[in-house]
Amino acid sequence: MRSTTRALKPPSLESLVVATLTLAGFTLGARPIGDNSMFVHLRTGIDIAAGHGIPRVDPYSFTARGSRWVVQSWLPEALYGLGRRLAGDGAVVLEQAVLMALAAWLLARLARTGSPLRTMAAGALAIGVGAAYWSPRPLLFGLVCFALVVTIVERRASPWWLVPVVWVWVNSHGSFPLGLAWLGLAGAGAWLDQRRWPAEWARYVGAFVVGLVVAAVNPLGPRLLAFAVTVGEKKEVFRLVREWRSPDFQSGSGLVTLAFLVPALVLVLRARPPWQRVIPVAVFLALGLFAVRNVSMLAVVLAPALGAALRAPEGAQEADVAPRPRLHVYVAAVLVLAFVLFGVAGAAGRTLDVSSYPVASVRWLDRQGLLGPGHRVAAQDVVGCYLILRQAGHARVFIDDRVDMYPVSVTKDYLALLHGEPRARSVLDHWNVDVVLWDRQLPLPTILRGAGGWRQVHREGDWVTFIRT
Repeated sequence: MRSTTRALKPPSLESLVVATLTLAGFTLGARPIGDNSMFVHLRTGIDIAAGHGIPRVDPYSFTARGSRWVVQSWLPEALYGLGRRLAGDGAVVLEQAVLMALAAWLLARLARTGSPLRTMAAGALAIGVGAAYWSPRPLLFGLVCFALVVTIVERRASPWWLVPVVWVWVNSHGSFPLGLAWLGLAGAGAWLDQRRWPAEWARYVGAFVVGLVVAAVNPLGPRLLAFAVTVGEKKEVFRLVREWRSPDFQSGSGLVTLAFLVPALVLVLRARPPWQRVIPVAVFLALGLFAVRNVSMLAVVLAPALGAALRAPEGAQEADVAPRPRLHVYVAAVLVLAFVLFGVAGAAGRTLDVSSYPVASVRWLDRQGLLGPGHRVAAQDVVGCYLILRQAGHARVFIDDRVDMYPVSVTKDYLALLHGEPRARSVLDHWNVDVVLWDRQLPLPTILRGAGGWRQVHREGDWVTFIRT
């Protein structure tokens, strides 16, 4: 009887290149988490997993306590809390590593050229453009969802795959309008190339819109779809947030991005791509130069453009299809073993990094009973995020980085303290602040030393603590 068993096809060298780039993404994500925004997301997730439900009003500050809070990223936060509840902080690190690996895999696949070396170049450039700004926060969910949207369209998969992707995106991160923007821009480019509106593009746009309608069915209702409106109403405040500013190409992250972005753009433009590629790349480049948070999205748009620009000639695509049987087994085994080892390391030894926060000062305040409900502590927004994570439901911070939630008046009061404006002392009086924990290199400590009614009681490196006398 003839056997119907088919031999497993060995992976091509190009597939191993994609796997290598995926592992690089995993390694990038398997690092201790020290991002201040992530601390608030993690605390919210812990509270959700503990059965307290998704917050509808602010539970963490004394300046905006009770104000309406739309928890845009409730889905990732619930996953953070569940993972931490089951396996500790290492599970959250491992989760972020897997998300970065998935992002790298999707970008590498979008950048495939048919040749291992060309795919390595295209994939590495695409990943390199955005990786410096891949941070362990819900933005990763938005990045992965955007890459999935582009993948579905580029591969001409069923438009209905967009519906669940959009639902996850809307319930994870406020960047979902960029997906619809990319569809519109690429569709407009396709119209210029073909001199007619492609019917298939209309189906993808329609499916995305259906996904938005379905996404309104969630624990918080249609309010999640109004994030863009919130940004418009508080644009003066959002400009003060680092990720909403233009990238600094003199910083480490900016230099790394520039080193990958320049050759990527040169390669794409030299290939004289169609309008379908040019228009999205040009617009997302402008968005990336306008705000740091859009640079990682620019990388997704560049990936298929780079793959098309470096695509191998037809006759050369078959030259490197499969490595020698024994070699590919060894290479695959090494990659899998490395993936497992990094996963174990992420779960076991890499948790949270609080080395840049005033840990000793906060402990001192706690020992002195100055963090209790009878006291009001003013600290910078990054410290507020750390206090929210550390103090659990007992946190009463002046401010943290939830700029979409805080009233504009509170943000302006915080800026008066941060910049050492003349009304800084009256702000402290207005909010009945009796403890100040601040960076001593900023103007506020100097103001408090020269004014009556305040006394420095503790110092930790660059952090100083004052109390009212």
